[in-house]
Amino acid sequence: MAGAVTQWLLPVFSNELNIDCEETTIPEDSLPSDSGNFPQQEQTINKNSQDEKIKAYARSITVKVFSGDNSGSGVLIKRENNVYQVVTNDHVLIFGRQNQSYKIKTPNGKVYPAEVVKLNFGRYDLGVLQFVSEEDYKIASLSSIKIPEIGEKVYAVGFPYEADSSVDDGFVFTTGKVDMISDLSFRGGYRIGYSNDVEKGMSGGALLNEEMQVIGLNGRHKYPLWGNPYIFEDGTVASVEKKEEMSKSSWAIPIQTFLNFAPEFISEKNTNISEFN
Repeated sequence: MAGAVTQWLLPVFSNELNIDCEETTIPEDSLPSDSGNFPQQEQTINKNSQDEKIKAYARSITVKVFSGDNSGSGVLIKRENNVYQVVTNDHVLIFGRQNQSYKIKTPNGKVYPAEVVKLNFGRYDLGVLQFVSEEDYKIASLSSIKIPEIGEKVYAVGFPYEADSSVDDGFVFTTGKVDMISDLSFRGGYRIGYSNDVEKGMSGGALLNEEMQVIGLNGRHKYPLWGNPYIFEDGTVASVEKKEEMSKSSWAIPIQTFLNFAPEFISEKNTNISEFN
């Protein structure tokens, strides 16, 4: 639509205290039967432990994508012999298109030259890169669920642009929940709205569920600063009220949308996550 501008997640470039204490006696019947059994604390610890497990898994499947003078994120989705393939957003690839200037930085910090895999995704904001390596990298598990449920806990990951590289190489892991599902995809294929905060540079990074499966790809952040990105595939535009509601969410392309275009990326390897269970 003329005049519409889409905003993506990729940039265009001691005081001591004296306390009086009084000894007191606690009745035995007020103590827990097992002094080491604290259900609420245990539940919190288990929850944090699960989140840390998911974070470790997410870090192992996420790469940084260098495209020209810019950068984004991507997900390791397939390996054939020593050739790895990475799914990301097409708008991440735009900046390297003129000189075919692409590099992949893997979870162990190695950087490889990469090239675009020629696939036809139409107007969908999807792209695939490949690189060659003898290293053994983890391949993502891709969800078979077409659309997640509203309220489902999700994790958004990626490498924000100009992030502090001294902190886990700039890798960001955020938690939230699915808060909207659009009946129609926005242009680019976006349908999943979620509460996680995501930053520029996290485009192409994974949106994961609690089963450590990729359910979508980050691509649009909350509160766009200009234009109206909420234009649907059929050409209709979200109303002012609907736009205001939708702008409170980050948005992802369902991974099943990608697999509908490229079913050849479904394999036994991208359903194996036993290492992290």
